[in-house]
Amino acid sequence: MTRTAGRRRSRSWAAVAGTAALLALVSACGNSSSGGGAGSVEGSKITLSVQAGLVPQFKKYVAAYEAAYPNRKITVESLPDDATQYVQQLVTERLGNKLPDVLMNVDYAANQLADGNITLDVADRLKEGKLGLKGSSFLPQFLGQYRPVSHPEEITGLPVSADSTTLFYNKTIFQKAGVTELPKATWTWDDLYRVGAEIQQKTGGRYAGLFPPLGIGDQAAVYNPVIRAYGGFVYDPKTKKSGIGEPAAVKAWTQLLKAYGTAAPKYSANSAGLPKFEQGQTAMAFSVRATVPTQKETLKDDWDVQTMPKIDGNPTVGGGSYGLSISRASNHQDAAWAFLAWFYSQDGGMKLAQATGQVVPPTLEGVDNGAWRQLPAPPQNEAAFAQDAKDAYLPPALPGAAQKALTDSVIKAVQQVELQHKSVASAFGDAEKAVNQALQSAK
Repeated sequence: MTRTAGRRRSRSWAAVAGTAALLALVSACGNSSSGGGAGSVEGSKITLSVQAGLVPQFKKYVAAYEAAYPNRKITVESLPDDATQYVQQLVTERLGNKLPDVLMNVDYAANQLADGNITLDVADRLKEGKLGLKGSSFLPQFLGQYRPVSHPEEITGLPVSADSTTLFYNKTIFQKAGVTELPKATWTWDDLYRVGAEIQQKTGGRYAGLFPPLGIGDQAAVYNPVIRAYGGFVYDPKTKKSGIGEPAAVKAWTQLLKAYGTAAPKYSANSAGLPKFEQGQTAMAFSVRATVPTQKETLKDDWDVQTMPKIDGNPTVGGGSYGLSISRASNHQDAAWAFLAWFYSQDGGMKLAQATGQVVPPTLEGVDNGAWRQLPAPPQNEAAFAQDAKDAYLPPALPGAAQKALTDSVIKAVQQVELQHKSVASAFGDAEKAVNQALQSAK
């Protein structure tokens, strides 16, 4: 998968490591510094913190909000783009009673921030539909990423965009290769590999047929739904165990690994050396809506998108999100909620967000009828993003350092198979043991 415009926030599918002790300390503080005060909305002054890469964008949103409501003021502050530093700064601000009123949340850190008493439960507000903002309007799987594993009845954040994996393809490369069969909504993974291998062969390797689905082994948004489509699981929060070495998962890994050296280039541990879709080096790649502005700016070839290929008729769409949360320590929770209600309205912040070309609204109405669907091509097949958003499978995050153990173990297993010729079952059996050991330690 190509990177999501710098992922807009340096997204890492690995967990935030090295913050467990600090978060435990914050959690031990309980609600002692939780402001809880509603405060007034008119005349309010609140702070909003997002990762540095998003600051310019959110300053535009805030300017529009303040123009609509001149008596309300918001100061935009910066959080580190680095995933680990991002969480550590929020933990430090919580300990020092300096948390912003509204803060950026991220799917991989949502459980930690909730358990650390950093983010506010807004489930009741969403149920009431306060100021028109209703939980029922959101795509449930994206909203579900902000339901803490320890308290699934709570909702501690709202997703900003329905970031789901979609198949991008370069029509110009297809034409150069003399391949007339373009991706279809009915494609299977075997179709994907067959056409990718044909392009690679007919161009003598000048172009990659497909960006490696597993990348260097770090593409969790790809392997999670594929394992699920085969009837397996990466992590079961009920048993608190990983199944990446079980037979169903081994079938999935075998399918994913088949791409190396056939439909995609041979395995390389150097991610910088992998072919770039935006540079016209590969015919097909999995990416997300947020990369569209980058593709339009840098790729001069003719290109479009299609829904993800299927396995036994099952979608294999992954995804993730970043979101916005209200701080539990905020003394201006009503003012913070008023901003969120405006931001998620189709005539408010969400209208501006869609105009960037990066955002598919995380609401049912926004997916089907949002302004993003009327933006100039490419891509032409906007319906692919809508369908994949609805089909997306967003797995539960692993607790604590176990998420990082998963990422590291999968990369190691992929390298063992591709570079050391270890069997898939053996490599991922060992990986499963390593992850389950980390899960035991995280209890």
